Amino acid sequence: MSKTLASAKTLSIIGHPLILGNLYVIIMSFQKMPSKQALWVSGMTLLLVTLPIIFHNLRKTKSGAYSNFDVSDQAQRKSFYPFAIGLFVLLNLLFFLLDLPRAVIYHTLNFLVFLIIMALVNFRIKASLHAGIAFYISVSLWEVHLILGSILLFLALGIAWSRLFTGRHSLNELIIGSMLGIISGLFGVFLII
Repeated sequence: MSKTLASAKTLSIIGHPLILGNLYVIIMSFQKMPSKQALWVSGMTLLLVTLPIIFHNLRKTKSGAYSNFDVSDQAQRKSFYPFAIGLFVLLNLLFFLLDLPRAVIYHTLNFLVFLIIMALVNFRIKASLHAGIAFYISVSLWEVHLILGSILLFLALGIAWSRLFTGRHSLNELIIGSMLGIISGLFGVFLII
């Protein structure tokens, strides 16, 4: 395996939505809430979203329903998106019932809408979730740390390149995923109270 391919695969793993997503939740939670509340939000996200997606994707990959853990096949994503969306609906409902700060509820709802849009777009083209979520997070982080958000923006570009280089996505799929992530991230930063 060439060094470039190895680098692309490593960057793709680092930029996996489950890894970046959890880091984002932890950073945002501890920046915006008291430590105890931030631990609850981070823990609930891990238990109610991340772990179920990991087990779901592993089970589906092992059974052959998914060709890989990333669910890189457009047709296979049609069963992934409803599962992931359901988990985020449950998480947002729980955040609402626990009377967490509005910002947490609104940002979780904003991400849910982004995920629904990605699912709808998937009927026409397999937009890159890796790139979409990386750009969403990088733009969203500008709200709490401009330098960290900017660094992640360069990482998001690298993640998009890695998905193209490894053949997981076409340029159009990356552009669409990236643009949806940027637009949704900006919506969260500028329009959510």
